[in-house]
Amino acid sequence: MQYLKKMNGNEFNEYLLDKEKRFAETLAEHTFEVTEPSAVRAKKQLQEYLPNGFHTELHEFYNIVNENERYGYVWLKIDETKKSAFLYEIYIFDECRSKGIGTKVMEEIEEYLSLKEILYFKLHVFGTNCKAIKLYNTLGFQIAGINMYKTL
Repeated sequence: MQYLKKMNGNEFNEYLLDKEKRFAETLAEHTFEVTEPSAVRAKKQLQEYLPNGFHTELHEFYNIVNENERYGYVWLKIDETKKSAFLYEIYIFDECRSKGIGTKVMEEIEEYLSLKEILYFKLHVFGTNCKAIKLYNTLGFQIAGINMYKTL
């Protein structure tokens, strides 16, 4: 079964609004700096990652769907010259979690990347996201580095 369906420009605009909100919440929870509001930082960072929005080179955006029902989103950056891909986001809607969809989508992404002869598949996960860490470990991902903090 295929879950990934490329987004069109309108779907991307909807996704980006949702992503900005969720990213701001994530930054508020996990960024230990006092500079500017997390919503402002989220918007700025997304503009840096995606200077040309939907048309930013090397970036691909997908809806996770089955029979026209949307389960979430995927955002990938694929650099074929470096044989490398980075998963910026796999987001499964809350009500669709713990049903094996994430595993199936990750396997589908890996198949797609293999067809493109990508050798390295990278991602970032926050240390508090235990379910995602477990999934990534099960799928064979290895820890490449760990950021740590201490509140003073």
